[in-house]
Amino acid sequence: MLVALAIAMTASFAASAEEAWPSSSASDVSVFVTMLRFRIYAEHCSAKVPGLGPEFESLMENLSSRIGRISEHLLASADFKGMKGKPVPARIIDAFRDSFQDVKHNLERLDAASVCPKTLRTFAEMDDVSLEAGLATTMSAVQNMSRKL
Repeated sequence: MLVALAIAMTASFAASAEEAWPSSSASDVSVFVTMLRFRIYAEHCSAKVPGLGPEFESLMENLSSRIGRISEHLLASADFKGMKGKPVPARIIDAFRDSFQDVKHNLERLDAASVCPKTLRTFAEMDDVSLEAGLATTMSAVQNMSRKL
């Protein structure tokens, strides 16, 4: 039973990188991009250093919950209120995809045994203030890019 549960969790975790990118709203894209920044490292490290997989899985669940809560707070603010219904041009999503492909490529070059434990600690130590600042920066970037297009 535990083996089946572990396989199911690993499969859902590994499949997350292949998720369809949201295009329904600027807020959805912003939250997705924020989580993807963490997910890329978590998936890479879980694959390269399997012993860290359960810790990264737990961390990602925690970050997802926290970022979801923080996004609700930010989207209620005057600065980001209009993002919920605003569509995102495909060019912006394509730019983010390209950027994250570069991150993945660069991550492959690093020594996972050295980088992954440090990354796990760094991500685990992030407080809500830091997460909010990162999400707000992403939301602002999506807004600004959308205006320019």
